[in-house]
Amino acid sequence: MRHHRWPALAPPTTGGITVHTGMPIAAENDLTLELSAATAFTSGLLLRFMLFVTGVRADFVRYETRPLTDPHDWSAQWSYLAVRILADDLGGLADPFHPIPDTDPKGSGPYRTTPQYWIGTYPTTGSLTVTASWPQIGLHPTSATLTLGPSPFPTTFGSDARR
Repeated sequence: MRHHRWPALAPPTTGGITVHTGMPIAAENDLTLELSAATAFTSGLLLRFMLFVTGVRADFVRYETRPLTDPHDWSAQWSYLAVRILADDLGGLADPFHPIPDTDPKGSGPYRTTPQYWIGTYPTTGSLTVTASWPQIGLHPTSATLTLGPSPFPTTFGSDARR
């Protein structure tokens, strides 16, 4: 396997075809992580996730994603959901595109965010493996294999065209 970092790129605005309608990745009492959809484009694959956290864990999430602008914050560290993607022989961390929470980061109550990940290729095998974790809030590595089927753009993929 070759190591690769999937950058946080914006997906194309048109031309996508849904190849997977979603599935749960992790479900615990106070945390739900699911793949909302996988959409293929001629230049790659967009993976959309939804993370919903409640209770004390939601407070941990808000702490881990707080702005790091306070000079008196002695523990100025930040963390977010870590997602690793293995597609064919390329595997590594994926950077989220606009990981903006859908809830007020200073408030209380449930925390919801919908990060998106751009994969600049479509797996020739028709499947890929997603491993998600966030140890700082107690989400241990959890993996799921997505069966996507053959590319809906067979003449584009396989040419090593990367976005």
